[in-house]
Amino acid sequence: MAKTLKELDAPAIFFVNGHFIDTKEEQKKLKEIADMGFAIGNHTFNHTKLDDVSKQNQRDEIVKLNDLVEEVIGERPKFFRAPNGVNTDYARQVVKEEGMTLMNWSYGYDFMKDYMTKEAIADIMVNTELLSNGANLLMHDREWTAAALEEIVTGLREKGYEMVDPRLIKTP
Repeated sequence: MAKTLKELDAPAIFFVNGHFIDTKEEQKKLKEIADMGFAIGNHTFNHTKLDDVSKQNQRDEIVKLNDLVEEVIGERPKFFRAPNGVNTDYARQVVKEEGMTLMNWSYGYDFMKDYMTKEAIADIMVNTELLSNGANLLMHDREWTAAALEEIVTGLREKGYEMVDPRLIKTP
């Protein structure tokens, strides 16, 4: 997906979990994505639902991943997206302490059964009534999403939308 987005000059944040970058090969891929100019965001180490764990576990989930990402790409993430979009007051505090911007999404469909084909996900991502200026689109590294990515980006641009580089967002 990163190669396609780069070819399309479409900026994005790649939110990662620690268990997806726990091998040297996976870490090399993450470094390549960062080196392409994409922002790397924190999505917790184990994709833990933060309201189900203690404050210490919340801190560990966030800080442990920041430490690993920094080790791999040379800088700490500037963005945080909680699993399932579920934040807690304590997690927000840790995110602030870590100097990150809390992110969420306007819409996303590629995890829903009805949109697990290239055609269906491309159509809904471009034609949903939730699309508006400033929308933050959620997409996962799924086969059907990757296949539809060029159509999604092109469709959004044809509607007059511009992709904004998230690295230009002022972070704490």
